[in-house]
Amino acid sequence: MEEKKFKRSRWTIMNWEFNIKWTVMMAWLVIAGFLISGAITFFTIWDNLLILPTMQPEHFLLIQKKILHLMAAEFLFGGLPVIIMAIVLQIRILHRVSGPMHRLEKTVRRAVAGKLPQEPIVFRKDDIHAGLAEAFNLLISAIRSGTKFE
Repeated sequence: MEEKKFKRSRWTIMNWEFNIKWTVMMAWLVIAGFLISGAITFFTIWDNLLILPTMQPEHFLLIQKKILHLMAAEFLFGGLPVIIMAIVLQIRILHRVSGPMHRLEKTVRRAVAGKLPQEPIVFRKDDIHAGLAEAFNLLISAIRSGTKFE
């Protein structure tokens, strides 16, 4: 028997609600991490500036303003691309996890409605849920063969 190959678009989002929820959560975590690390950096630099020999207060304010501008530029040119890459990676990872589960859920719902699948469910061999799909296919085979269940 020839083994069926899995074919599907790599970027089609199956379960929008799940993907958007987790992507937004991860984006907020990345942004919070940037803000916390920025605050720690700012206060560390500021504390080190206060150790310097006495300066005019206007110089401290000027230095503080320059530090804030530098940190904003770092965030825009360094942090923003990282956030965008994190969101894309998050969508890709979630697609890999939720896509197979979404297809299995649709197939189980059709089976409950009395429409057994004609072909076995096929996931990629390296999918986390490949064993679950195999077990489901065995269950459908048992139902078709007339196995008695308790």
